[in-house]
Formats: sequence, structure tokens, C-alpha cells
Amino acid sequence: MPKKVGIGGLHRLVEEYPNTRPVKTYGDLEYTLRKLGVKPGEAFRIINEKKHHKEEGSIRFNWKMIRFTLYVWERVQEEKNGYLKPKIDTVKKVVENRKFRNFYLAYFPDIDFSYTDEVRKLNKLIAEKPQQQYFKEGYYLYPGSRKVIPQSHLNNILYPKK
Repeated sequence: MPKKVGIGGLHRLVEEYPNTRPVKTYGDLEYTLRKLGVKPGEAFRIINEKKHHKEEGSIRFNWKMIRFTLYVWERVQEEKNGYLKPKIDTVKKVVENRKFRNFYLAYFPDIDFSYTDEVRKLNKLIAEKPQQQYFKEGYYLYPGSRKVIPQSHLNNILYPKK
């Protein structure tokens, strides 16, 4: 429960409020970011995420679709090799891939890569019901080609019959 601040306490808070420079120019912005210890890549990522939060083409959407594509491609490769592994094993293989890490570092240069966190996040994301709309024909091409993966093939590799 927040501590109640009387009128005198509020007056003291206002008087003690730190002096901040208004951000009106790029120089002011740079000064403030340096003062806060925010690196340029981090600032750009945060602004870009906030500005394009839920639309296609946003960082979050693109990163999600890249992860899904890498997952689908791994499943296609497993099927080609004759054995579909359990979903979690496929997710681990995808996250171990150098391509995954390179994309991660390109999208999030200021955030340390954590293998266990990324495995958990991708596994959870694939299982979420709202994400199933992105596992449809038209979103994925076969690796190294321009041929669209048909829905029947997606169903076979993503939801195999036991």
C-alpha cells in the first residue's frame, strides 16, 4: 500500500524533484540518454517497439515469424530425414542454430542471449492458440526455394498423427 503523503510532504517531493533538461533537440536527447546510461541500439529498439507495437512489420512480429520459419524449416528437414522429433527437441535444435543467434543479435543487440529463455519462449509461443493462425499455407516457403509449403504438409509436420 502506498505511503500517504500530506500536503507538506507533496510540497517537499516537488521541491526535491531532480532538475531535468527538457528534451527539445537531438542534442538534448543524446545528453539525457547518456545520463540514463541507455545505449543507442537499446534506445532505437525501444522506440521502434513502442511505435510499431502490434502491426505487421514491427520488430516483434518479424522476430516471431523468423522463429516460426526456422521451426517449420527444421520440421521439414526432420521429415526429410525420416523422423519427426518431439516438439521440444526441435525447438532446442532451432535455438542452438547459429542462424537463430545471428537473427537474435540483429534484432536485440543490447539484450544478452539466453539459450534456456529462448527455448522456453519459442516452445510456449508455438503452443499458444492465438499463434496457430500463423501456421497456415502462404506464410512459409520450402528452404532454398520459392515454392510455398502446402497446408497439408504443414499439418503433417506440425501436428503429426500419433
